[in-house]
Amino acid sequence: MRAVAVSSPRPLIAGSIATWHCEIVLRGAPIEAGGCVKTGYDLRGESGYEAFPQTADPSAANYASCEGPEGVTLRLEGYRSHHASHQAETLEEKIESESYYWRDLLGMYASLNLHILKIEVVEGRLEAGDRLRVTFGDTSGGSPGIQVPGQAKPDWRHFVMLQRTADAELELLGVDVLVVEPGEAVRLNVVAPSIASPYEEIPVAHVALDAFGNAVRHVRAQFPPADAEPEGFPETEGLHTLDRIRLTDEVVGLEGQSNPIELVEEPEYRLFWGEIHGHSCLSDGGQRTPEQFYHWGRDTALLDFCALTDHDFGIHLYDVEKYWAIIRQAARDFNESGRFVTLLGWEVSHAGMTEGEAYGHKNVYFAGDEAPFYSSSPYGKWRANASYTHIEELVELLEDWGGEFMLVDHTSHGITDWSRFVEHYTRLVEVYSLFGGSEAQDVPWPVGPLRRSEGKTSRDGLDLGLQMGFTGGTDTHMGAPAAYRETSFGHGHVPGMTAVWATELSRAAIWEALWNRRTYAVRAERILLHTAVNSAMMGEEISLQAEGEPRRIALSVAGTAPIETVELIHNGSTLRTWTGKGRWEMAIEFEHAEPMRGLAAAPELGYYYARVIQEGGGVAWSSPTWLRLP
Repeated sequence: MRAVAVSSPRPLIAGSIATWHCEIVLRGAPIEAGGCVKTGYDLRGESGYEAFPQTADPSAANYASCEGPEGVTLRLEGYRSHHASHQAETLEEKIESESYYWRDLLGMYASLNLHILKIEVVEGRLEAGDRLRVTFGDTSGGSPGIQVPGQAKPDWRHFVMLQRTADAELELLGVDVLVVEPGEAVRLNVVAPSIASPYEEIPVAHVALDAFGNAVRHVRAQFPPADAEPEGFPETEGLHTLDRIRLTDEVVGLEGQSNPIELVEEPEYRLFWGEIHGHSCLSDGGQRTPEQFYHWGRDTALLDFCALTDHDFGIHLYDVEKYWAIIRQAARDFNESGRFVTLLGWEVSHAGMTEGEAYGHKNVYFAGDEAPFYSSSPYGKWRANASYTHIEELVELLEDWGGEFMLVDHTSHGITDWSRFVEHYTRLVEVYSLFGGSEAQDVPWPVGPLRRSEGKTSRDGLDLGLQMGFTGGTDTHMGAPAAYRETSFGHGHVPGMTAVWATELSRAAIWEALWNRRTYAVRAERILLHTAVNSAMMGEEISLQAEGEPRRIALSVAGTAPIETVELIHNGSTLRTWTGKGRWEMAIEFEHAEPMRGLAAAPELGYYYARVIQEGGGVAWSSPTWLRLP
């Protein structure tokens, strides 16, 4: 018999209440009184999951029990290891916790969040060959069971470790896995190209999702080209649109509606959807590997492009060369022009631990398959092994390397120091993630720390004359980019995405669009948004001949639900608001004839951007269009 074997009497369904067992056969030297067995399961990425095993009340939820050999007295204790390690002040303290021991012993693809049942020997001792039977969610005393994680997975790992005496080091006995299956489908996500020609086949994908965003069923189809000329399609307020495609999946019994499709005879740019900020198990991104991260982005979220940006300190703590090679290889393997594009990158996570270093988190992206890795680890003794301390030093290292790179600020921690802005290379700012919006303090869904931070928002940066476009994402810590519902058991986070206007779906074209800020951010929904100031689209810059030169502003929106408001923001303030009045599509033309005034911090510059809010909480933020005064 295997040393560790886990099983369940019936299939485990994501998010359900269930019971399962762990059979343990001891090996090696005895476990003396004061020693213990620790069995636990991996739940990193299950934000808000509190269902760790308890042993005090057999009638309450999450009760766990253990049967052992006669003559041995055992004491049981359930707890969550990540909580203790997370509160540690230094990495030296953190690595004393089980979570780091587990990772060190198991190597790559391990977790930092274990829910543990400690089985301590009080009297007697456990010998080689002795058996323990652990029941998680023991219902014999009236407990309803224990909650299964919301992430469906084929390999939910359960670990068993030993301390043979009270002061012995932890050692790994074995690992086994359970399968967690998706639950019942509750939503049909239908995705079609936002921009299409009427003379080409239109690919349509749909995926049925359960309540936790797990894919239940995938279907892909091709709609044939239309016979009519482009002008033969219905025209609504200046948009040539095909009615949103409505599909019924008879297998799961759900109906769904696609994003709006705009038909353009010869489009200069197509609109592509992606997520460029997320984490895998190689740092603190749950249990999904880089390969599984990209699989989710391509096949479940139905994205066009994706970037894995694992934390530099997570990679740095272990085998940098091996981990960085895995990340590079995954990006290379999943990059396929015309189908799915990947970008190589990592997150600069040194938020600043001492005075003068609090420049905030940034993501670094590379144009190609090969790039160096530099760590900024701020923790304890590991700090001495960091490649640099200040962001300016990182830029020098990358410039010396000589390849193409860019930086994107993200302000979810409310610590961005705009005085440390990196000119030229910082092209974008993450205006929305599942943690909330960084646009401004007084807008819906602000990131929590921004409520307490002055001068740290994305708009604060714009008002300093920092020319940044907008991105949206998740900053997923469960390895699930653009997940419709972050698996969080009621945590309530809503993901974002980044839309880019690019000539084609290739890495070079996506890179060019990101670099030139032809982007906009959305919360949850694939809203179709055009903006133009005179002849310049979002992200671009134009020069005015005179301060009094009128600006012709054009906005067009096609939502996935009725539009509530379209707002035009100019130099930090809302200039004009239009109401949707139940319409799904709006086309607006507006002339701003007042003399152009520059920003207080940069009198030569001004900007406009649009914010769209639709029913149900969908939001879109266009990248600013910049104006340079004479």
